[in-house]
Amino acid sequence: MKIAIQVMVQPYTYQDIDTAAKLAHAALDKGHEVTIFLFCDSAIASNKQIKPVRSDRKIPDLLKEVINRGGKVEICGICMDYRGITTDMIVEGSNPSGLPELAALIYESDRFISLMA
Repeated sequence: MKIAIQVMVQPYTYQDIDTAAKLAHAALDKGHEVTIFLFCDSAIASNKQIKPVRSDRKIPDLLKEVINRGGKVEICGICMDYRGITTDMIVEGSNPSGLPELAALIYESDRFISLMA
């Protein structure tokens, strides 16, 4: 089964990225294909240069774990540009993408989950 998870909110304000990563891991464990699409403010989560304070979670590492397990992470390119994120700043293995790719992802997926806080 192909599963797409769209996340749209700030990574350190809400826990939607954490939820997406946990859903992705569970689906990958069952042998499903998973793509996380970072849209709007969630594009910030792809910035590997983020340095959280103290014991806060390292969200770029959560995304890297999904990629390392065979999942995909796509990021809205316009959202990246708007937030000053360049391709050299994003988590290795993630892919700048766009709305046409999101539309295709929705169409081709068996299940589509949208996390919007």
